[in-house]
Amino acid sequence: MEPKKLQRITSEKVIGGVAAGLADYFGIDKVIVRVLFVLGVFAPIPFPFILSYIVLWIAMPKAPLFLQSPTHDQPYSVG
Repeated sequence: MEPKKLQRITSEKVIGGVAAGLADYFGIDKVIVRVLFVLGVFAPIPFPFILSYIVLWIAMPKAPLFLQSPTHDQPYSVG
């Protein structure tokens, strides 16, 4: 079994595909990751969430458009 890779999923992007990639890597819903990013921007915590999103956008490689289905042997398109 191939290990998980942290990569942007551009076919499911709203801005850059970072939240979809993080959600896929950690196995959670991408809406939760997006809500956490939005809440982090408006939270009074002195952590630059916008800057971290931009850094992840630059650092994370794009996922290929054709991914291997986790339950089937046939590749499928995600776009």
